[in-house]
Amino acid sequence: MRRPPLPPTVPLCAAILAGLTTLAAAGDAHAQEVGPAREELSSGLHRRTTDKEQGENPFRGSALVFEQSMTTQTTQLQPSAEQSYVPLYELWLSFRPRYYFNEHWSLRGRFDYTKELTNNQPTTYYREDVFGDVWTDLVYGAKLDALWPGTRVSIGPRALLPTSKVSQGNGTYVTLGATAGALHRFEIHGDGAPALNEFHAGVSLTYLHPFTKATTPTSYGNFAYARQDVGDDDHSILSDQLQGQTLVNHNLWAVFDTGLQITPRLSVTVDAVIINQWHYKPTSTGVTIGTGAVSPAPVDDHQYAQNIWLLGGIDYLLFDELDLTIGYYNLANDLGPDGQHRGLFSSNNVWWSPDARLFFDITANLDVLFDDADHHRYSQPAGELARARHIADLGEQRERGREQGK
Repeated sequence: MRRPPLPPTVPLCAAILAGLTTLAAAGDAHAQEVGPAREELSSGLHRRTTDKEQGENPFRGSALVFEQSMTTQTTQLQPSAEQSYVPLYELWLSFRPRYYFNEHWSLRGRFDYTKELTNNQPTTYYREDVFGDVWTDLVYGAKLDALWPGTRVSIGPRALLPTSKVSQGNGTYVTLGATAGALHRFEIHGDGAPALNEFHAGVSLTYLHPFTKATTPTSYGNFAYARQDVGDDDHSILSDQLQGQTLVNHNLWAVFDTGLQITPRLSVTVDAVIINQWHYKPTSTGVTIGTGAVSPAPVDDHQYAQNIWLLGGIDYLLFDELDLTIGYYNLANDLGPDGQHRGLFSSNNVWWSPDARLFFDITANLDVLFDDADHHRYSQPAGELARARHIADLGEQRERGREQGK
């Protein structure tokens, strides 16, 4: 049976990503888009030449990301053949604005849109438009130069609005939590060196709790279907439960972020995310049989699940306004298909799974674009800025002198 043709842009993207195959093969690898996405991590190691001089830019750190991603199976890079060929090629657009009220406080958002161009399983309809939840963070950040120069910490509340189809199907009203993190930059040869400028390492924790209508997916009670009850009379009932698995009650993400600045424009990042989820415990309800009600004792009824997500990327700053990134990521459950914990070198390892993906990102740095539109108000060196202000002041003095002369 012949495979269905891929969209015409797939070969082009595959060619761009081919240079990453040695990196992907170096560690037998796995993926899927669940839990925190890449924007949950640091936005790369790059410290653009304008960054240090635009500390007053209220939109610093704002970005618009366009991504193309595909599974390793799609590009025939998996270490072992799968039973069925189910390619996945997806587009992702992420708008991530930031607004700084002052040096410490900032309001951050995230708006996601994805479209799968193949006919894989994640969506209900072919090439369905998928909108993610809207993320909002109120973050307090501070430098700890007095304790450890080069260290920055941040903390703040997070709220997710249920604009995605999944959250609405779960009957989610809002998801609330908090995030906190710390990042330290180790200077190697410094910003002015042609190579090996610096290395960074960071860690962050995020806790989230979804407030839902029920402990199982119900779509706010707007959906119902007839099913047979389990009991003595086995009568038909109407149920609004979409699936048997209970919802996640508590989410805890631990993010470990590292990166190396190879040159002022080229960097490599490697990140690991441990996603811990505690589901609601099912309600213990007796089943009526001929001899009376029976409540079976649960056996191995574990409501805790852990996912391990690994990501690596190579980032090139084409110019201050635009970044290009190629990378690989894998997200898989800590337990493999054999029921054993995944290891580093076992057949079911943390490096690869059938859902592992390659990606190519184009990132527009909106803060730099805003600075460009504002005549480089925030990126001018201090001397040039002072000179420009002095000239402006002289112009105002001359204008006042003309008016007085009249």
